[in-house]
Amino acid sequence: MSKVIYATGVTGFIGQYFLKKIFKDYDTVLNFGRNKNITIYQSKKDPINTDFDIKLLDDYQSEKLVHLATYYNPKPKNSQEELQLKQSNFDFPVSLCTSLKKSGLKHIVATSSYMQLLGKNYTNLYTKTKSDFISWARPKFDLTEIFLFDTFGQNDKRNKVLDTFIKNAILNKDICVPSNNFNINLTHAFEVSDSIVNSLSLKPIEYMIKSNNQISIKKLAETVITQAKSSSKILPTFKSENLIDKIDYFPENIYINSLKLDFQEQIQERYNEIRKTYSF
Repeated sequence: MSKVIYATGVTGFIGQYFLKKIFKDYDTVLNFGRNKNITIYQSKKDPINTDFDIKLLDDYQSEKLVHLATYYNPKPKNSQEELQLKQSNFDFPVSLCTSLKKSGLKHIVATSSYMQLLGKNYTNLYTKTKSDFISWARPKFDLTEIFLFDTFGQNDKRNKVLDTFIKNAILNKDICVPSNNFNINLTHAFEVSDSIVNSLSLKPIEYMIKSNNQISIKKLAETVITQAKSSSKILPTFKSENLIDKIDYFPENIYINSLKLDFQEQIQERYNEIRKTYSF
């Protein structure tokens, strides 16, 4: 009998890594989209797209859902973006899980942001909608909540801080950084996906995936400039609150160091990809 797992967000950055990894343990992945469609993935077969039909689940039953889909927007500009946050991060997973529970869903693995570990003074609509779903799901399912820090890796289209620094360094453009000490934790998506897959066999509680790659923004910029042999200058131009230092409680860390490259080599690999992929 085919071993099936449910998912959301496998077309996203972390999701594409997860999809490759999960086939070691499962034969079939059903990915549920916000537009009420299902994509059926099976190893070495073309994906099948179909409209959501609860009867279809009779042939693809699973007790587990890995919820990766998220709409990231910590500073919505208008009421439309605020509504999209609620619909994407709360309404969609609530509606989906309510339907899947009728078909036997028991265990949800959901990724959260490390910003949700901060106190109420740091809550925004993005973290609130994410946390509201967790609060809704916790009494109804076995719930594994996994807090993620900053991530990076191949095929990243999000234009995050590391990629921005690399592109500036390639162009010999100056890099603006906080004037105060500001640390981030960077974890490669390859290792994040390994850790998420491993969590499926763990007790359903709170965890985090936090690598040893804790680095200041200034040091990260220096590293990129050195590796790129760039003439870019580092400009301390603004102040920013060091959020990681504001976290009082860290859950159990389930980070798996599975990538056989050290942090410098990981940055170099990403630099090489951007240099090759983008035309400047």
